[in-house]
Amino acid sequence: MADTNLSIHKILCPTDFSDFAASAFAESVRLARWFGAKVTVLHVLPFAVPIAGDMGYIPMSVANDKTVREAKLMEIQSFVDATEHTGVPIETAIREGDACVEIREAVREAGADLVVMGTHGRSGFKRLALGSVTEAVLRNAPAPVLTVHRDVGRRKGLYRRILCATDVSERTARTIAVAMALADEGAKHLTVLNVIEDGRESMGGDLERAALDGLQKLIPDEARDSYRIENHVAFGQADREILKLAAKDDADLVVMGTHRHAALGALFGSTVRGVVRDAPCPVLLVPTGYVWPVTGIARTQTAEPVGRTA
Repeated sequence: MADTNLSIHKILCPTDFSDFAASAFAESVRLARWFGAKVTVLHVLPFAVPIAGDMGYIPMSVANDKTVREAKLMEIQSFVDATEHTGVPIETAIREGDACVEIREAVREAGADLVVMGTHGRSGFKRLALGSVTEAVLRNAPAPVLTVHRDVGRRKGLYRRILCATDVSERTARTIAVAMALADEGAKHLTVLNVIEDGRESMGGDLERAALDGLQKLIPDEARDSYRIENHVAFGQADREILKLAAKDDADLVVMGTHRHAALGALFGSTVRGVVRDAPCPVLLVPTGYVWPVTGIARTQTAEPVGRTA
């Protein structure tokens, strides 16, 4: 496990041409360089168009309108060209319909290994609400989803400081393995966090020891020879504690599983929404039951800095 690597060949990056989507595309390119992957940039045309004067929407197919389609293809190409992507295979695609449904279908049809998308849509309130499309995709994602809400800057390699928020069940061992596989080879620092819900802090000593023992058992001894791993237990509201530690550790990636469990919130909205919305770094959500190969795949390239072109 100490030498685990992820297999990422196809990355899907949905776009609505917002700044959030641009940041997500830049991260897609950076990861594609590292793993030798192809990026597909997808734009979904709505099946309804707004009526003037904010009077609602009317159903109208626009995908077959040659003028509209050509204009959107040009817009997608301009979006792609705004980010330096030399050497990375880029495809563009247009679909029509409900954005969430079409993104999921595109993932399945393309066999995408990873979806990278912005946390907010073009019309979203930056810090007040999670984008409706992003949230809908996360609720029932057919593949791991990496959410990005700010430009991560021009950096090489993968992620130097990773926070993996998890419970202490065996089902989360693979999520931890994924987190380790994404650690930069020059600084493999991983913090594994278990949050114990509010109202139980009075039992802190015994619960904390049990949680630390559980986390210890999830990580093979040989992995600790290659990674700097810290186990951490916190008491309180899960999303707040995850965000607090991410900021304290200056994490550049948060990894979470999306299954239901008490330690990380029984409902999607109680934890994942808050972390994705406010995290100071990208957040990777790994769906329950998703099998992502994490052994035997060598990384093919070194990621070069990615930035917007002038």
